[in-house]
Amino acid sequence: MTTATLCPSCGDSVAEEDDFCESCGTRLHAPPPQEGICPKCGAPAEAADADGYCTRCGYRMPRPSDHWEVEEGGMALVSDKGLRHHRNEDAGAIRAPEGFSLLVVCDGVSTTANPDQASAAAAAAMAEVVVAALSGCEPGAEEAAAVLADALAAAQEAVRNAPQEEPGGYIQAPSTTLAAVVVIGDQLVTANVGDSRAYWIDATSPEACRLLSQDDSLAEAAIAAGASPEEAYARRDAHTITHWLGTDAPELTPHIETMTVPGPGIVLVCSDGLWNYYETPASLRELVAAGPPGEGVLETARRLVDAALEAGGHDNITVAVKSLGAPSWASEAEEEAATGEAEAPVMPAEAEAAEVPGEAGAEPALGAAEPLSETPTEAPPEIESHESEE
Repeated sequence: MTTATLCPSCGDSVAEEDDFCESCGTRLHAPPPQEGICPKCGAPAEAADADGYCTRCGYRMPRPSDHWEVEEGGMALVSDKGLRHHRNEDAGAIRAPEGFSLLVVCDGVSTTANPDQASAAAAAAMAEVVVAALSGCEPGAEEAAAVLADALAAAQEAVRNAPQEEPGGYIQAPSTTLAAVVVIGDQLVTANVGDSRAYWIDATSPEACRLLSQDDSLAEAAIAAGASPEEAYARRDAHTITHWLGTDAPELTPHIETMTVPGPGIVLVCSDGLWNYYETPASLRELVAAGPPGEGVLETARRLVDAALEAGGHDNITVAVKSLGAPSWASEAEEEAATGEAEAPVMPAEAEAAEVPGEAGAEPALGAAEPLSETPTEAPPEIESHESEE
C-alpha cells in the first residue's frame, strides 16, 4: 500500500516509497542535509554560488539559520524554518545570568522587507537591555516588569534601524512580533507585542496551566467586544495582528504580566508556528507530558518543533523552554496512553494562510496600519490592524 507523506523541502505530497520528490527533486531517504551540502544533488559546498545556490542543479543550499539550537542554564531554544517557507524568519534568545533567566522569541513578518533581520534585531536588543539592567543585583518582579518595558522600546528602535529595503522583497518596513519571559525564582514576568506566546505548563495540575501573554489580534479584539472565542477564531482574518514592532507600528502598548508559579513545570515561549497546531495550554501540556521520563529541556524543545512539523509545518517554528523545579510527566503520559484521551493537534482552517497578511502567520499586511477589509464586525471600529504575512 502506498502511504502519503510530505516532502521535507517543499511540503508537497509524496509517496513513502518515493526516493525523490517529483516537485522539487529532493532526496527523500537520504541522510538529513548538512550545511553547505546540496540537499537535491549532493554537491559539495564548493558548488554553491555567491547567493548560496547550487551551480549544478540550481537548488538552494541549506543555511545555518534554517535550523538551530541553543541550550543554557536549564533552558533550550530550537528554531526551524518549517516545510513551506524558503527561509527562517523567526529569532530568539535565552540568557542565564546569576539571579534570573530570560527567554525571548520573535517572529518576523513575511510580507515586510528583511523580516529575518527584524526579528533578529529585536531579540538581540531585548536580551542586551534586560541582561545589562538586571545583572549584578537581586531583581524583583516589579523591577523586571519595568526593565521589560524599556527593553521592548529598545527592540522597537532596533527594528526601525533594520534595512528598510530588500531587493526583490516586499516594500513594507521590517516588522516582527515578540514575546519574552523573565524568570526570578518562582516569579514569571511576561511581556509581548503581537501574537508570539508564552505559557506556564504546570507539571502537577492541568488546571494550573495558563497562557501568560495576550495576543494582539482581531480575534482577541472581537472577543473583547463580546464574540465567543469559537466565533472569533473561526473568521478568516482571526490572526491579523493589531500591534507589532516596526517603523509603521501603532503606539507601543506591550502586555506585561507577573505570575507566581505554584510548583514544578516549564515555561514555554513560542512563535505561532507551534501554537497554530496546539492552541490551548491543555494540548501543549499533553504534548510535553508525552515525552520519556527524565527528558531534558533540549529534547523537549526538539520534540515540540517536530510535532509542529509533523502537523504540517506551514510556518517557521521557534520554541524556548525552561524547567522549574523537577517536573515529572510520566504519570500523565501513562494515563493518556492507557485511556487514549490525549488531545489531537488543532489543525488551523487557514493554515495555508500563514503567508497571508495577518492570518495564520499573524503578521502585518502591506501598507500602513489601517483596518483590514475583512475586519470582524465584532471588533471595535477604532482597532487598527496590520495585515501581515510571516
